Amino acid sequence: MLKTFFYLLFSLFVIVGLMAQNNFLSIDKIEQNSLSFEWVNHNSADCYIEYGFSHDLKLGQHKGLKLENLSPATIYYVRAYVEIDGLKHYSETGIYSTASKSSGKIKVYFNHWCDNNASTIADAMWTEHFEDTIIAYVNSAQTTLDVCNYSTSSLPIVTAINNAQSRGVIVRYIAAANTGTNNDELENLSVTIPFIQRPDDGEVMHNKFLIIDVADSENATILTGSTNHSYNSCHDDYNNMIIIQDQALANAYKTEFEEMWGSNTITPNQSNAKFGADKTDNTPHNFNIGGIPVELYFSPTDGTTSHIESTILTADTDMQFAMLTFINNDLGDAVIDIHNAGVDVRGIIENVLYVGSEYNSLLNAGVDVLSHFTTANFFHHKYAVIDATNPESEPCVITGSHNWTNSAEEDYDENTLIIYDAEIAGMYYEEFMARYAEMTGASVSNYKNPFEFQVYPNPVSNEIFIMSDLDIYDCIIYNAANQIVMQGQNVHSISTLTFSPGIYYLVIRSESFTHMFKIELVR
Repeated sequence: MLKTFFYLLFSLFVIVGLMAQNNFLSIDKIEQNSLSFEWVNHNSADCYIEYGFSHDLKLGQHKGLKLENLSPATIYYVRAYVEIDGLKHYSETGIYSTASKSSGKIKVYFNHWCDNNASTIADAMWTEHFEDTIIAYVNSAQTTLDVCNYSTSSLPIVTAINNAQSRGVIVRYIAAANTGTNNDELENLSVTIPFIQRPDDGEVMHNKFLIIDVADSENATILTGSTNHSYNSCHDDYNNMIIIQDQALANAYKTEFEEMWGSNTITPNQSNAKFGADKTDNTPHNFNIGGIPVELYFSPTDGTTSHIESTILTADTDMQFAMLTFINNDLGDAVIDIHNAGVDVRGIIENVLYVGSEYNSLLNAGVDVLSHFTTANFFHHKYAVIDATNPESEPCVITGSHNWTNSAEEDYDENTLIIYDAEIAGMYYEEFMARYAEMTGASVSNYKNPFEFQVYPNPVSNEIFIMSDLDIYDCIIYNAANQIVMQGQNVHSISTLTFSPGIYYLVIRSESFTHMFKIELVR
């Protein structure tokens, strides 16, 4: 009798759990002027949608599970209901965004060499001059620039931000508290730039993102990744940077920024500013960026770890992870699970001696994981690549500021992107395989020594510089149409003032090798 009671009680919990799980709308299709949904166990023809710009859903209702005649790059609150026996049964209210009119271009940069032969569908771009890259995008801002950055110790970047304000750009700045981080150059930030820090509450604002020209669909850009605004982070430590030109995504980042800012004006409101667990899950999570599905999660409100875990578990053939700190048990278990299922897993971790590190557990489970602890410079990445070698298996990349730790999940302010694109996954794979080859001594596929040349800045505005120990070499620049636009010998700088903005290919030939650099020209 008692066993029967507990069985019935358990069954009740399962049913309630399934009902709650089925009470959410799932996004089916995102377009500029429409949103289509699915609701488990409900026929679209029997459903109604209520929607609006806020929880009040004042824009009205629509029959079916597709909303049309919407505005591009706009955030909507949506709830569905069905009527059964005269009673309305509602879904949870969700937050969604239409697609934007932006280009949707996604650019990825790494600050150490990549094995460009590791992937047949990608060509990872790398430069040792990340400061120049960040400054180039700061310089591109025309109307607004929101900076949300954990560590600020690069005077050239701070100077570029000050100069942006001087030329009329509206600048807002969020930083971590000074305790526990390097904010040496914050004192050189112009006193006229509005500024707020997360209170020194023992936790940190750990984001590293810029929002550029959010109101302009052609210029709205997000710059994020693992890179802090410090010399070491830009030059020596291993980092990645991702730049996305998309207004819908920029609007979501702006929503998060202004929650921490405490207002939607140029002036911060400290009394209304929310950080950490005080924030709410108030941004869209699904985007269509130039036809690429992208997910966005902010910590600690959005259950980021569960989304990372479910993405890991989609791996069919291979996974690589590159992590400064990895101490989250759920994610460690997920990695072991896919390894045990036959997925080829490789990983690199920096802080292997941290209390609770998953390093030893992964090793003991037979996972091919390397310690970067004794290798020069910090391995500061926070990324994972899923099925990069299997284009048919929906390859994706997880990247952002979120280390795989309990603090990132529960306390810190973080941002995480999950990008479902084979080419971008291939780029991260090329970076990982270069690091793996360095640490294991494995051969790198026909790779030629990249340190014979350095080409910077990238992106470039006015002039390309070439550093080389060689005395004799040829330079040829091709445009995207494969036409030669410049040719010379032994040059150390190239003016690009007469070139049109776009992608160019700089080919450098010496007696020992030929190497190609992909260069982006911006104005």
